[in-house]
Order: sequence, then structure tokens, then C-alpha cells
Amino acid sequence: MKRYFSHYTFIYPNIYLKNHVIETDDEKIVQAFPFDKEIAMTEFYSGLLLFVPPGIEFDNKIEVLLRKNAFLSNASDIIFQDRKYNVIHDENFVSEE
Repeated sequence: MKRYFSHYTFIYPNIYLKNHVIETDDEKIVQAFPFDKEIAMTEFYSGLLLFVPPGIEFDNKIEVLLRKNAFLSNASDIIFQDRKYNVIHDENFVSEE
């Protein structure tokens, strides 16, 4: 089990989160929840984390898409598919908020 926290998170194909913890098991997303306190063994990444399935090519179009869409504030209604994700970190991402 791994936990990731970042200022901004994109989960392919269209989930946008701000200040959320993403919990994974065997590279599959188990849950996402708002960050409200530090949890032991959570990896912090400044900027943007992208969770993209293997075989999906990452390019700068995703960043453009992210800037045009509002980030969700709560992940409680999201149902995650049973698929594996690669984690990509973009520390240069700056939100236009």
C-alpha cells in the first residue's frame, strides 16, 4: 500500500483533484481523500501528479487540459476502475488559480 499527496492530481481520463491523498495497492488506485493531516508513510510531491495507465502516452496536452478545467474539491463520489497506473510527477506545474 502506498499513499501519495500532491498539490494537484490528475487521474486519467478526467479526474482532477486539489490537495488530495491517493492511496494505491499494486499500482491500482484504492481511494482518494482530501488531505487534512499528515499520515505516516505518505509520499509528498510538490506540483502535479499524473496517474496514467500504461500504454497511454503523456504529452503537454494534458497540462493544457488541466489549466482549462477546474479541479474538483472532493473525491468522495469517485469510483475507481480496477486498472494499473503509472505515476508521473511534474514539479514545474503552476496552477492559474
